[in-house]
Amino acid sequence: MNARNTKRHGRKICFAIVLLGVLILLTGCAMTSARPQGIVGTATLLDLSGLAWIEDDLFLGVHDTKGGREKNALPRVSIVRLPRSETKGVTWKSPELKFPGPGGSASDLESVSRIPGGRGFLLVESGQAGEEARRIFFARYHGGALTIESYASWPVPVENVEATEVCQVGQQLVFLYAERAGGLLSTKIRWAKLSLDPILFGPFKEVTYHAEDPVGINTRPIVALAVDGEGFIYSASASDPGIDDGPFRSVVWQIGRVLADQEGNPTVELGGEKRLATLDGLKVESIAVRETKEGRRQIFVGTDDENYGGIIRLLPGAP
Repeated sequence: MNARNTKRHGRKICFAIVLLGVLILLTGCAMTSARPQGIVGTATLLDLSGLAWIEDDLFLGVHDTKGGREKNALPRVSIVRLPRSETKGVTWKSPELKFPGPGGSASDLESVSRIPGGRGFLLVESGQAGEEARRIFFARYHGGALTIESYASWPVPVENVEATEVCQVGQQLVFLYAERAGGLLSTKIRWAKLSLDPILFGPFKEVTYHAEDPVGINTRPIVALAVDGEGFIYSASASDPGIDDGPFRSVVWQIGRVLADQEGNPTVELGGEKRLATLDGLKVESIAVRETKEGRRQIFVGTDDENYGGIIRLLPGAP
């Protein structure tokens, strides 16, 4: 074999080796892409049907898992941490919890409220899943651990409550709630004085809230409530076609204020609606207010996007 043939033969061998390497690489990529997500270590944040700020960059999220734990092993509650670096996103853990009473594990938790003054949290079942899902749990967070200490039954008949909140007027705690009223143009915001240890409610009052956007047969006028330290009320409305792949749409509002009336009793005054965000493609089901050390208030939303899982986001520029 002369030098020219030797050189040509060498180029053919090199080309074959390169081609073989490309084929191996493509095959490996195809195999990797075909693997389930769990194999490559990815995970989806569970739906955030309720959200409350704990402290610093920690939030308490609840999930609308239905049925007792013997029927469904999915978590009911997660502790969610905001990203601490550009390369590490939201992290979370789901603690093992013991729910008191004969009803067993929580079913269809749709909201959680932070009690002002660091006095704990109320985790609230919606009432949608039947008589066994009409409980309000009192929990404390201390030293990185969450403990369910007591519970009470819903004090009034309810139907599918997705929004609750606890705020303070003077020295008095106030409990607010709204039913989601799917397909209707309005819902009632109801409130009552709240006492803890044991959980007791005063008489409820109510006011009608009329949805502005979205509207239509898929409308849910209020799916989340939050109240900041000055009593301003934030709500979320959502459009859900009843299909787990969507499409969804949500609007976050500032809708009114919780104040004291002339006798010093808490009252809700609606008006001066202010659109804070429109989120196309997302189904917001929770709002949380974080008080910063500088005295600023930040509004966070959590989504329950069904098959797509959940996300937590800060609303820029709000309120």
